[in-house]
Amino acid sequence: MRRRLLVALVVAAATLLAGCGGLPTTGPVIEGRVLGDVVNEPVRVVAVGPAAGASQESVVRGFLRAGEDADETHATGKSFLAPQSVDLWRWSNADVIVYDGDLAFRQVDEDSVEVTADVLARLTPDGRYVEQPPGMRERLMLGLVKVGGEWRIELPTSGFGLWLDNDQFNRVFANRFIYYVSPTGRTLVPDSRWFPNGSRLATTLARAQLSTLPPHLAGAVTTGVPAGTSLAVNAVPVSNGRAQVNLSSQALSADPAARAAMWAQLTKTLSQVASVGSVSLSVDNTPLELPGGVTSVGSPAELGYDVASEAPLDTALLRRGDTIRRFDPRYVPDTQAAKRPDLKPKDGDVGRIPDTWRNLAQSVDGRQVAAVSGDRNDLSIWRATEPTRAVPPFATALIRPVYDQPGYLWIAGVDESGADRVFVLDAVSSDPKATPKAVATPWLKDRRVRSLSMSADGTRLLLVTTDRNGIDEQVGLSGVVRTPNGEPQSLTAPLRQAQSLTRIQDVTWLDPTSYALLGQVRAGDPMRPWLATIGSGVDGTRREVGRLNAVPGAVTITSVGGPRGIIIVTSDNRVLARAGSNWPPIEQGSDVLVPGG
Repeated sequence: MRRRLLVALVVAAATLLAGCGGLPTTGPVIEGRVLGDVVNEPVRVVAVGPAAGASQESVVRGFLRAGEDADETHATGKSFLAPQSVDLWRWSNADVIVYDGDLAFRQVDEDSVEVTADVLARLTPDGRYVEQPPGMRERLMLGLVKVGGEWRIELPTSGFGLWLDNDQFNRVFANRFIYYVSPTGRTLVPDSRWFPNGSRLATTLARAQLSTLPPHLAGAVTTGVPAGTSLAVNAVPVSNGRAQVNLSSQALSADPAARAAMWAQLTKTLSQVASVGSVSLSVDNTPLELPGGVTSVGSPAELGYDVASEAPLDTALLRRGDTIRRFDPRYVPDTQAAKRPDLKPKDGDVGRIPDTWRNLAQSVDGRQVAAVSGDRNDLSIWRATEPTRAVPPFATALIRPVYDQPGYLWIAGVDESGADRVFVLDAVSSDPKATPKAVATPWLKDRRVRSLSMSADGTRLLLVTTDRNGIDEQVGLSGVVRTPNGEPQSLTAPLRQAQSLTRIQDVTWLDPTSYALLGQVRAGDPMRPWLATIGSGVDGTRREVGRLNAVPGAVTITSVGGPRGIIIVTSDNRVLARAGSNWPPIEQGSDVLVPGG
């Protein structure tokens, strides 16, 4: 019997392995899914209703745990409530508290229970993940009444949403991006939101895509969706991998260019649902077509749209003293010399800048380097083949500048009135007397700008600001509003990021959806690099998982290619490269220059 069982197992294993015969050698090349996409069905949690004779604390505890029920009707959770409170449970469109650790319960009186928790974040009704400062506590008071001899919960008259611990939250909600279009091109711009993770995710994403632009991107991006367009039916069915989006009649007002943009946006957004491989559009059940009779799109690239991407750099510029030279920014010990990149100067490289000029930035095309004087009152621009351009005085207390793709130089400083302003200079202009212009930032008020980082698509700016005393550091994401010819006009009121950090030194983009920063969770902590996703919080601030090692004395942070290409420069001019969570020194220098920053 044992021998027959062993033979059966061997045959079964061989059969399975035969089906895994390696990579296919024929067939078309197809676009893979984005790293991090959920392909398998998520774990389904089934809530358990109240037991007969359950205590008040057990009823409250059971109700809060029922918030992660996979049943999208939440019928089990409702069974913990008194009849008059069922309609007050707004689990689908109310604030969500995301907490860490265990809940604390306290019997306040004979018919009330208080619940307290350490809060990580709040999720707003429109899907915005708002981190909370360390040490934030939340209290909830719930009344209880007897219904049919059993304790049931009376919710506050103002309504109640969900309390979920961090693991529950990541099962119940999914972080996804809604895509918009840059005003002057075919670049898709992501906006992070959190949505209930379930069978209606495609419908929820489509509804969000059709809604108005978010305030922090209004004027900075556009949409191909005509005003007032909605779903003709409240569902986006997915059949054989195709999402079928049935739109209201307002969609017919889109011209051919807007229709292509709308289709590209919906395709990019809905492709984040694991079961969606293509998207078709219709208006009141009548299929829409693109030129050539196309009725289904599998990728926005088919329509000429995509997100901005930057190839990893194999070399970068290193400033040491007066000299600027190319170096290998990757930490690859014991690499053979033949495999090292070519470190000869490239055409247009600036090779020398006096060391009295600091805070260097390189243009996107690599042909300019801007720098601030030692007293932070002057700005100059160097080119390899032209005389140094001394920018006429315009502000004091200047910070490190950054460049954008169209060639504008961004910098912040204090104007003659004593107010902090953000300035832009047309760095490709041939007018040597041109001076930076202040962009409108009425929301800045009395705050100071410490650091800037421009996204590759040129539509969004990350800013680190402080109060006038140099404390209360905040990171914000602002939209860049431009004139039709691309000149920056204003910055939208920023959307706060990284609220879990109390001190922030510097920030840099890593890709269209993520960034890295130098900061501290608490005063007295060593300076540490952190990874973060726009609208999703900072990795590792509450737990060791995902946390990078501290770098005492870290001053600036940049990247030569995504999260693995992070480079840090310290106050004693050590240049450190990322190797896992460690930071081995690779060079000595005061500035690392990459295109744009």
